[in-house]
Amino acid sequence: MVDLHIFEFPLSLILALALVVCIFIFCKYLTGRFPAFRQISLILMLTLSVLLAIEGSWSIGIFHHWTFITVIVLVIIALGLTSINDFSHKSLSAFLSHSGLFLVLAGGLFGAPDSTDAMMKVYLEGRKEHIAIDANGNAVPLPFSVLLEDFKIDCYQDGISPKQYTSTLSIDGRTTQTSVNHPCRYKGYRIYQSSYGIDSGRYSVLKIVRDPWLPVVDLGALILLFGALLSLKTVWRNWKILVAVLLLAVVFALISLERISFSTLPPALRSLWFIPHLIVYMLAYSILALAVVSGFASLFSTKVPYGLPEKLLSTASSLLLIGMMCGAVWAKQAWGDYWTWDAKECWAAATWLLTLAGTHVQGKGLRFSFAVIAFLAMQMTWYGVNYLPSSMQSLHTYNQEKTI
Repeated sequence: MVDLHIFEFPLSLILALALVVCIFIFCKYLTGRFPAFRQISLILMLTLSVLLAIEGSWSIGIFHHWTFITVIVLVIIALGLTSINDFSHKSLSAFLSHSGLFLVLAGGLFGAPDSTDAMMKVYLEGRKEHIAIDANGNAVPLPFSVLLEDFKIDCYQDGISPKQYTSTLSIDGRTTQTSVNHPCRYKGYRIYQSSYGIDSGRYSVLKIVRDPWLPVVDLGALILLFGALLSLKTVWRNWKILVAVLLLAVVFALISLERISFSTLPPALRSLWFIPHLIVYMLAYSILALAVVSGFASLFSTKVPYGLPEKLLSTASSLLLIGMMCGAVWAKQAWGDYWTWDAKECWAAATWLLTLAGTHVQGKGLRFSFAVIAFLAMQMTWYGVNYLPSSMQSLHTYNQEKTI
């Protein structure tokens, strides 16, 4: 296990700058004279997807181990080298995708030692609190005090199903509110409504988050989004085929959405990001299924339009990324983190990496194999995680004992 806080600022910044300098120094050698660079990058993607699948299945905290951190560092180096190579070859879509992911991973890794993520329990008619507790049980002193003035549960018309949880707080004498998906901010901290006193409702559990490296992650996510959108435009030059594919995918998406009851959504699902996150994912899943079907057909028939399976796989990969980013922004608003190492999150990332690896290999049969593996991983993401040991700690089960 690695305690990342030993690398807190200014060491975190020094290490980040040192890594960037090393990437520029070795760029010419590794990209120009190292013929196995592409194969190593593919191995790193597969290794990371396997580690994510392991974490998504058992929630063993693998992201705290040197093995996982080493893989992440190597992936960041590979992305940095590839980004420089893309820039020199004027490949805009690839450059945006690789550089955006570089910033997201680098910002997340080097920002982890400087972040604050702790819980605080405040009582009605209680005293002011200025100490939070982190995941390891350590006390985290805060530069402000919090007093709970009121806690309210809003229900739907049935009077039973909770619609929203709201805490009215006094922070250093200043009155504000925080509710699910609507955190308040104070002195660089975000304060989230995490839970409450289930027995009597007389106390509220708040999550206190501070992440000074967040702008780096935000910038990377924005660049990554533009790269994914540009990739879609590059792949589908014939818009008529794209419209036909999307219409077919929408049919599958609507069939899946029909099972969801929107009338009594729990508080965590009441977000503007819920609909785009879900629809984009449903489209991605449907198109990935079409990629598998068309890829299988292309192995035995020449009637399948040339390059259609590859285009479908690339489209599914881009949409999975966009859907995952929508979910990440939503998670930031609801739970205080873009990424919580939740079972469904890990399997979603593994699925996306497998589709991405499929777009980087050569050969019809090999691409089809990756598409099939990604499709199987997609099944785990959609409903298989509910039967894994990690489901006991999953935030995506939406029951009150785990999250609101």
